[in-house]
Amino acid sequence: MPDSAFRPRMPGRLRAALAFVFVQALFNGFFGVLMQVEVSDRQDHGQDVDGVLYFAEFVSYFFAVALVASAVIILLGYDWGRWPLLVLEGLAALNGVITLVSGGFTALVGLLLAALVISTLFHDTVRSWFDAKAYQRRGGSAA
Repeated sequence: MPDSAFRPRMPGRLRAALAFVFVQALFNGFFGVLMQVEVSDRQDHGQDVDGVLYFAEFVSYFFAVALVASAVIILLGYDWGRWPLLVLEGLAALNGVITLVSGGFTALVGLLLAALVISTLFHDTVRSWFDAKAYQRRGGSAA
């Protein structure tokens, strides 16, 4: 098979991790919608709206968009897309630890997902796939 026809296959563990990232993005977007509905409901009833609700809404939407953008960059095979996703997952893990210490044991699921995604981003097979994609973008020539 000629080099130009070489199409590296995305590792299954990366595919699974990115599926979790898209689920996280959906949950963040859903939480943002819930915050937006809460703000609107309070305003409709003449109540003051805490700045924390606006902040939570903004952060939820920001995380949803940033997670999707990072995942798409990774799907395209760009190695640098791992770094923003690593930061987002690190922040999610930090939030999970704080929630866990506060007594919210459901944060364990989020912590496990963040750990799965982070470990996957630096797994040897995933790094090899990124290298193969970079090689393919260079036209199959050695750099």
